[in-house]
Amino acid sequence: MAHLKRSLLLLAALLAVHLLLPVDLSAAPRKTKPKPKARASVTATSAMVMNMTTGEILYAKNPDAPIAPASLTKILTLYLIYEALGDGTIRTTDMVHAGPSVARVNGSRMRIRPGSQIALGELMKGMAVLSANDASVAAAEYVAGDVDEFVRRMNVKAMELGMASSHFENPSGLREEGQVTTARDIMRLSCAYINRFPQSLRIHSMPVFEYGRKTRSNTNHLLEAIRSVDGLKTGHVAGAGYHLVLTARRDGTRIVVIVLGSRSSGARFREARTLLDQAFRAVQAPAPAGRMAAAPGEGPGL
Repeated sequence: MAHLKRSLLLLAALLAVHLLLPVDLSAAPRKTKPKPKARASVTATSAMVMNMTTGEILYAKNPDAPIAPASLTKILTLYLIYEALGDGTIRTTDMVHAGPSVARVNGSRMRIRPGSQIALGELMKGMAVLSANDASVAAAEYVAGDVDEFVRRMNVKAMELGMASSHFENPSGLREEGQVTTARDIMRLSCAYINRFPQSLRIHSMPVFEYGRKTRSNTNHLLEAIRSVDGLKTGHVAGAGYHLVLTARRDGTRIVVIVLGSRSSGARFREARTLLDQAFRAVQAPAPAGRMAAAPGEGPGL
C-alpha cells in the first residue's frame, strides 16, 4: 500500500514539473494553409468584365461561346439609328407610320397599333427601356425602308466593329435560326456604342417610360438599386437564358459587365452586381474623368 502511494506521489510530481516547464520556443510552428479569399462563382454561360477607361479585361468566362443574343440585339439596332441621326438623314422628331408588321411580333412590346404614328424618339425609348420588339421593327422599316435591308446593314456594321462571331437575322432579337453572338462581341459592340454615342445613356438610364397611358419600369432593375449604373440592356430568349449588359461610372472609371445565359432573371442581376462591385474594388487608381478608352478590338484588352 505504501509502495502504491509513493508511485502516485512520484507520478503527480512529474506531471506538475512538466506543466510548469516553459514552452519550447525553438519548436517549428505548424504550417497552415492560407484560407482562399471568397469569390462568388459565376453560373452564367459566359461573362466578361472590362475597365472601359483603360481597356483592361478584368474577368472572362467562356467569352467566345456562341449564344443567341436575344434583346441585346437592340444595342446594334440603336447604333444604326444613332448613326443615321448623326448623318442628318432622320430626326428623333420624325413621325413614323407603323405598318402591319408591328402586330406580328411577340414578346416585349409597346403595343403599337398598325396605322398609328409615333415619333422616332419614342420608339428609341421603347427599345431602350421596355425592350419593345414592335418598336424595333417600326424603327428599322423607317430607317432602311424595310426590315431585310436594315438587317443587312446590321451585319455589315457588326463586321466593321470586329464582331466576327456574330450574325443577325432581325432587329429585335427574337429567336431565329442563325442569329448568334458571343460575350466578346457584345463587349465590342457595347463599348463602341457608348464611346460613339454617349448621349444614348440618357434613354438607357430612364427608370420608367410612359406610352399609351401606361407607365412601365426599365427592364434593368439595377438602375435604381445602384446609383452609378446608367445602362445598358437586358435580354432573354428561350433556350439561351437571361442576358445583361451592365455599365456604371465611378470617379472617372467606367466598368462594363457582360453576363450571358443566366438561369433566371434574378441570377443575372445578382451575378452582374457582384462582378461590378469586384471590378471597382480591383481598380487601384481610377483615371481622371474624360474620354473613355477605345472600343475593344481597337485598343488594349481584346
